[in-house]
Amino acid sequence: MSPTFTAALQDTTVVELARDGLAVVSAWTMIGLGLAFLAILVVLLLVLAELRTLSRTWTGFVATTTERSGPLVEHANNAARNIDHITTVVRAEIDRLNGMIEGVTDDIGEASVEVRRRIADLSALLDLAQSEAEDAVLDAAARR
Repeated sequence: MSPTFTAALQDTTVVELARDGLAVVSAWTMIGLGLAFLAILVVLLLVLAELRTLSRTWTGFVATTTERSGPLVEHANNAARNIDHITTVVRAEIDRLNGMIEGVTDDIGEASVEVRRRIADLSALLDLAQSEAEDAVLDAAARR
């Protein structure tokens, strides 16, 4: 190296300012925030891993429950169809019975009117027979 170039290098002076308390606190705060961020990130990853495990467990539970409840649901559907059929049959029978009862009620009403009319006729006939019998007895008594 040439002597002029070495002299030029030796003339350069680097000055570094002494750190004050605020700069030290700021540096330590940045380090603390970085560590806190890393800790939160680790905790978050652990929570996500647990949630994934919980999700798999829950999905398995739902799948197992769905699989096991299939026959129960099928039996319940069959029972509901049977109850619907029975209800339809019972309604039809009740409607038929109601129609029969209405017919019988109408017939009884007509028969009652007819019986009253005949009883009135019979009563009039008995009154007439009694009147004729009284007249005959009075005529026979008067002839004697």
